[in-house]
Amino acid sequence: MEISEPMTLNAFAAAQTASDALMAAAPDSIRFKPGNCALLIGPAKTLLQRSEALRIAGLRPALLCTDPADVDAPLQGVRALPGQLAELSGWMGRFTARMGTAQGAVDLAPLSLHEDGHFDWVLDFSASPQAPAAVPPLGYYALVADDIPALKKALMEIAGRVHAGFEKPRYFSFDALKCAHERQSVAGCDACRPVCATHAITRDKAAIRIEPNLCQGCGSCMLVCPSGAVRYDHPDPAFSLTRLQAMLTAWRAAGGGRAGLWIGSASMLADVPAGWLSYAVSEAASLGLEFWLAALVSGCDRVAIATENVSDTRRQVLQQQLALGQSLLAGLGFPTALGLAASIAELDEIPALPTLDAVDLAVSDDKRAVLYAAIDTLIDQAETPPISVALAAGPMGEVVIAADKCTLCAACVGICPSGALSLPGSVTQLAFTEQHCLQCGLCANVCPEKAISLIPRLLVSPAARRAPRVVAIAEPFACSDCGKQFATRAMIERSRAMMAGHPMFQGEQARLMTLCPDCRQRAMAGVPATLY
Repeated sequence: MEISEPMTLNAFAAAQTASDALMAAAPDSIRFKPGNCALLIGPAKTLLQRSEALRIAGLRPALLCTDPADVDAPLQGVRALPGQLAELSGWMGRFTARMGTAQGAVDLAPLSLHEDGHFDWVLDFSASPQAPAAVPPLGYYALVADDIPALKKALMEIAGRVHAGFEKPRYFSFDALKCAHERQSVAGCDACRPVCATHAITRDKAAIRIEPNLCQGCGSCMLVCPSGAVRYDHPDPAFSLTRLQAMLTAWRAAGGGRAGLWIGSASMLADVPAGWLSYAVSEAASLGLEFWLAALVSGCDRVAIATENVSDTRRQVLQQQLALGQSLLAGLGFPTALGLAASIAELDEIPALPTLDAVDLAVSDDKRAVLYAAIDTLIDQAETPPISVALAAGPMGEVVIAADKCTLCAACVGICPSGALSLPGSVTQLAFTEQHCLQCGLCANVCPEKAISLIPRLLVSPAARRAPRVVAIAEPFACSDCGKQFATRAMIERSRAMMAGHPMFQGEQARLMTLCPDCRQRAMAGVPATLY
C-alpha cells in the first residue's frame, strides 16, 4: 500500500522514540585523577612566554626547550632542560618522557614535580607536534604558539579536570581465550594492532594487550577482529541489536514501509531524507559487518555509514569491511546494499535490496553467531544460491591440506583457537569444521611440513559448513611391542629421518620411537617387553 506523508512521519517518530528509550545504558568507566604538573615542549622563548599563563591556571610547568639559543634571557626560576623529545608515552596523569642525547635517550623525570617523575599534562608548542600516535592520548595538547584562544580553551579544560577529575567509557571488552594473535610462539592474526590509531593495542608476552587509558573508542579493532575477542561495549552488541529491532518494530507498527538505515553521529543524522531511518552512534566504526547484515535481514533495504569526522585510517577499515559485505551480497545474488555516505546525496548511490521477509535474529554478544545467523537468513531468501562465494580475505574460509605432505602430526589441531581442526576419534584422520575457521593462519604457520593453505570463502550450505569433514587421512602405525595404533606411519618415518644421525637415537634407543607412550615409558625404565 502507499504510505502517506503524515503516516511516514509518525512511523519515523515512533522508531526514533523506541531507539532513544534504549539509550540509557551506563558503560563501565575509566577515571582519571590528574595533578597539575605540565611538561611544555617547544622553542624556549615561546615556553617562557606561556609558562606564566600556566601558573595563573594553577599548573606547575616544566620546560623542554628545543632551541635554547634563541632565548634572550637565561632560564632562571623554572625547571627547564635544552634538548629534543625522543620518546613520549602514557596518558593524562601518567605521562613519561625521554629526550635525546649523544649518549642515547635519557629520562626527563628530574624535570617533574612528582617523586616518581611523571607528568600530568603535555603541552606541545613544537612546529611539528610530536604526538605519540595519530590520535593523541588524553592530556596531550598540540598548540600553535600564537593561538591564544586555543591555549585558553586547553587551560580551562585542564583546570576543570584537575579540580574534578575526568571519566570516559571503557569502550571495549577483550576475551583472550578467543584471540588468535599468537599461540605457542607461533604468529597468527594481527589485524587489530595496525588499525589502532591511539597505539592502545600492543603485543605483551606473545599476547594482545589493550590499554583502556589510551583507548578512545574508535571501534576499528572490533571491526577487523575475526573471532570477536575484541568487543565494543559502549554499548555492547546485544544492546545495539535489541535497539535496532525495537526501532524497526515500532516503524512497522506505525505503518512505515521499506527503509534504509543511516548509521552515524547524531549531528550528522540531524536531517534524514524520506525512506531512511537514522541510527545514532558515538563512532561510525562501532558497529560491524554482523550488525549491517542483521539490519538487512531485519527489514532494512540498505545500510549506509556516515563518514563525517571519520579519520582516513578508520575510513579505510570501514571500506574493507563494507567490501567484504558487498562480496557476500553479490555472491548470493543480491544488490550490494552497503556503503559509505558523507551526505544525503550519496545515499541514493547505494542500491536497495528487493523486498525480503523481515526476521528478528536471536540477540547475542557473539559476533560470529550473529554474522552467520544473518548470512544464513540471506541464503534462505536467495533465488539461486551458489555452492560458495569467493572472498578477498577472512574472517571465514577453507583450510586445504596437501595430502602428499601432511603427516597428521596434529600440531594444527593443538594450536587452532576455534576448534576448526580436530581429530575425530582417530589419530589417522584430520577433520575440519568450516564455520569455526577464523582464517587466522596459526595452523599454516605451525605446520612443520607446510602442508596447509587458506582459502577465504563462504561455503553457502549451512549444513556442510557446520559439519566436520575429513580433510586428511594417514596410514596408522602400531606400537612395536603392544600393537596399539598410536601415531601415523608418516610421523614415525619423519622422526626416524630427523634422528638418523643423532648419537642418542642409535641401536636400541632408535626403537623407542616405534613404541607407544606407555611401552616407551616401561622400556626406558628397563621393564622387559615380555612382562607386560
